Amino acid sequence: MSKTTASISLFIALLSLLWLQAEPNLLSFENFFQWRSALIQYSGMLAVGLMSLTMLLALRLPFIEQLTKGLDKSYRLHKYLGIAAVVTGAVHWLLAIIPKQLVRAGVLDKPVRGSGPNNPDSLYALVKPLRELAEHVGEWAFYGIVVLVIVALLGVIRYKGFRFSHKLMSVAFLVIAFHSAVLIKHSYWPYPITYVCLALIWVGSVAAIYSLLGRIGKTKQHTAKVANFRLLPKDKVLDLRLSVPSWHGHNSGQFAFVGFPGEEPHPFTIASTHTGTGQLRFMIKELGDFTANLKNRLSIGQELKIEGPYGNFDFSDTAPQLWIAGGIGIAAFTAILQQRQTMDKPPLAKLYYCSETIEAKFIEELQHLANGAQVDLKIIDNSSQAFLNANQLLREVDDLMQRSIWFCGPSKFSQCLQNDLAKQGYNLNQFHNELFEMR
Repeated sequence: MSKTTASISLFIALLSLLWLQAEPNLLSFENFFQWRSALIQYSGMLAVGLMSLTMLLALRLPFIEQLTKGLDKSYRLHKYLGIAAVVTGAVHWLLAIIPKQLVRAGVLDKPVRGSGPNNPDSLYALVKPLRELAEHVGEWAFYGIVVLVIVALLGVIRYKGFRFSHKLMSVAFLVIAFHSAVLIKHSYWPYPITYVCLALIWVGSVAAIYSLLGRIGKTKQHTAKVANFRLLPKDKVLDLRLSVPSWHGHNSGQFAFVGFPGEEPHPFTIASTHTGTGQLRFMIKELGDFTANLKNRLSIGQELKIEGPYGNFDFSDTAPQLWIAGGIGIAAFTAILQQRQTMDKPPLAKLYYCSETIEAKFIEELQHLANGAQVDLKIIDNSSQAFLNANQLLREVDDLMQRSIWFCGPSKFSQCLQNDLAKQGYNLNQFHNELFEMR
């Protein structure tokens, strides 16, 4: 179990224990509606807690990136926590709606409700009139989030629309935050679970407002100018050079969001090492309409926006390394190859570059960099050669089991390699890869 999984499990366990503390008579309940009331509270608190963590993970905060070992890991966790929150919210909704329908159909007797505290000067007297409103708006906000999550997971909208849909999720969360805070059962108020839930709601609400105000990544944004660009026609890759005078530096292997006119920022690996000159290189593969048309929309001196750096794919260990690049994943390795030109006694490294399109001029550049970096380079042309697999690595890399592996390329390629290596007894804790899925 990873540290992240263990932390989330601990969070859920702690929230569950605090809820149980507030329900000391849970095991003695004999009435269905007593159980329903308790489980509605439990599922609602879990859902809003998971939603709050999801909102926090979307902020690209440095300390969050450090905890999750990279922004790519933060976004993966953000995605799965969001799904878990919606599923838990669905359970909460079913517990609330189905019994009501059964009462209306005459299958269940209508429960006898307590009136709550009668002191007109109490805090509960101020909150009670808001409960009906909180129920209605919370239900509709949940419907909205379900629709937005389904749309996001299906990938039926373009990147710009995807970003806008996440803004709507922030609005929906603020409504659910109101719903959750108002509808905490009054009998829970003396217990710690109430204050923990209110704290989570506050954190999620601050994160939602931060997002709506457009503050995400603001401190890492820079103005860039197009210094040069060229097309590698065989690879269908745009080699883009930017001048960013205010750039503070980055580690080889990190990425940045580049904002082009009329488009939302897209993430691309930085294909150059930090030299202190503010010059950055990006290698952008034509994968869709947006990237395919970039070459026709750029001009020398054009202003762009850039945000970063992000990521934890930084070749930071000192053990002998094996690098595997699939297609445009080579961009991360061009940066570290440049960095190694000036490093004193860098760790032993071997690079496999696997691609179905081999651009002769780029291979020449890559070989020159590899020679200067003292890196053994092996080219695998997948248009005529078999895909790289664990058996080939075992034959060609004598000390494979002692090497850390740094992979950048298609996720299916990565998963196949990991599965094969695990069968051979390789420790996958030494396998590093950039997930690079921002949605």
